[in-house]
Amino acid sequence: MSINHSSEKANLRDIKVPEDYCRLAELFNLIEPGSTTVEALKEEDSHIPVQSNLKLDDNGLLVGYGRTRVVVETADGQIVGYGACFRAPWTDPGTVGSTFCVHPDFRSQGIGEMILAYIEEWAKKQQASVMTSMVMDWIDGSLTFVEKRGLKLDAHVFELELNLAQFDAAKYEQVIDDEIKFTTLAELHNDEAVKKLYDLFVETSKDNPGQYGSVEPFVEWKKEFLPENIYRYDWIYIAVDGDEFAGFTQLLKTDVEGVLYTNYTGVKAKYRHKGIAKALKLLAIKAALAEGANTITTDSEETNEPMQHINRSFGFVPGQGHYRVVKQLKETN
Repeated sequence: MSINHSSEKANLRDIKVPEDYCRLAELFNLIEPGSTTVEALKEEDSHIPVQSNLKLDDNGLLVGYGRTRVVVETADGQIVGYGACFRAPWTDPGTVGSTFCVHPDFRSQGIGEMILAYIEEWAKKQQASVMTSMVMDWIDGSLTFVEKRGLKLDAHVFELELNLAQFDAAKYEQVIDDEIKFTTLAELHNDEAVKKLYDLFVETSKDNPGQYGSVEPFVEWKKEFLPENIYRYDWIYIAVDGDEFAGFTQLLKTDVEGVLYTNYTGVKAKYRHKGIAKALKLLAIKAALAEGANTITTDSEETNEPMQHINRSFGFVPGQGHYRVVKQLKETN
């Protein structure tokens, strides 16, 4: 697709790989330090098909895979903006995702407007019905910027942090129904247990305001949720009632020494209000303490009141996050 967009100081063009990897990594790390590497960008691209196969289904909704990626480049060759619009095969029909960013020194100069206009134009040409995106809550004016351009706030997800040096686990012991037992994926490790964990994730995510659209298929979920380099079977805690999985939580390593992350906590609807989520969270915190970690982080959607209450009751302090925003591009039946 040819591009003919420019501002007074920069031009929008298609991404060039591998030539742009280094300058893209510099841009991403300037905006969010430590967020990526050249190698990580290459690795991500290696798993994504080059050819798109976008089409409309029998209901006139966009399906299949496809994406576009652009950068904004100054006359002296500096990449000061990036944008992408994309669709994975498992994304809900009609929906595309997007992302964009602008170098801090080049904001309020029309570059973000240029990128966003291109992304939306591409999505409309593919006949997408809905475009989602996200902007960081710690970038001044980010939400106002996208709202002025027709995107609406859908969710606010932010990180929370717990200082383990100040945590007294003995204060939080609680009694759970004797029928509920707690185990780990290490103790249950088999293909059936992993599939049951996926089914539990799918079921509980429907009530999670931080989740948008459908969960990816099992194979893709497993790669993302159980990445071999940062997860341990004994750090996935599961509440069981006989043979039924009632809830679970997961603890993960991070790139920061002494910092661990609770990735997800979910409990089936019929088992809620029994203290199970809090007990699972406590098991993860104790595991972090036993590992010698000094900090444990998590994230939660602002309107997820039960999980917000649990996190705050343990002493988690809110930090930075992002806004998920959505724009309806065309009406659907």
